[in-house]
Amino acid sequence: MSSMGSATRTWSVRCAAAGVAAVLLVGCGSGGGGDSDGKATALDKAQVAAMLPDKAAMPGWKRGENASASPMNDLAKSAICPVKGRAGCENSSYMGSVSFEREDRDASVRFWLVAYKDEKAADAAYEVLWKHTARTNGRDKADLGTLGDERDARSGPQGYGGAYGLTGQLRVGTTVLWAATDAPSKATFDKDLAKDLAALFAKRSQQAQDGEKPSAGLPSP
Repeated sequence: MSSMGSATRTWSVRCAAAGVAAVLLVGCGSGGGGDSDGKATALDKAQVAAMLPDKAAMPGWKRGENASASPMNDLAKSAICPVKGRAGCENSSYMGSVSFEREDRDASVRFWLVAYKDEKAADAAYEVLWKHTARTNGRDKADLGTLGDERDARSGPQGYGGAYGLTGQLRVGTTVLWAATDAPSKATFDKDLAKDLAALFAKRSQQAQDGEKPSAGLPSP
C-alpha cells in the first residue's frame, strides 16, 4: 500500500459526496469532485501548522484550544503513543492540534495529527495507533466514507453527562490524523457533520503534501 517520499498515488478524499449539502467542502480545487492524484510528502513544522483548520475554515465555530504545532518530543510521544516503547511514534517528526466549539454549543471538535518522515513510517504506525484509539473511544464502529489511504472510526457515549461522540482516525500519505466530534447527546449528534470534519482535515493534509496552501473549509452556515 505504501509508497515512499513524494511519490504520486491515487487518493480519494471526497470534497462533495454522500448526497447531502452538509458534506460539501469549500476550497477543494479543480479535483474536488472525486478521486484525485496526490503526493505523499514529509511535512515540515510550518506545513503542519498551516494544515490545522483555522477560523476561516470553520465558519460558525469558535476556537477552543489554540492551534499548536511542535516537534515530537518525549512528552508528545507519551501522549500520542502511550504503549510500551512508544510504539507508533517511530520516525515521527511533528505533531499538531487544535479544537473548536460550534457557536450554538451543539457540537465540538478536536483535530490532532502526527507527521512522519515518509509514507512507509506513517503506514507502519497506523495500526498500532488505531488499537489505542479503538480501545479508548467508544464501542461502536462508525463510517467515515472514503477518506485518505486508511480510515477507521468509533462512536459512543462520552463521560457521564449524556454526551455522545465519534473519533475518526485516518492516514493521508505521511500523516496520521484524528478528528473527535462530540455533541451534548446522541439525539443531537450529527453523523454527517462528523464526516465533514474528518474530510476537511484530510483534504487540508493532502493540500499541504501537494505543496499548496491548505484552504479546505466548511461551507458558511
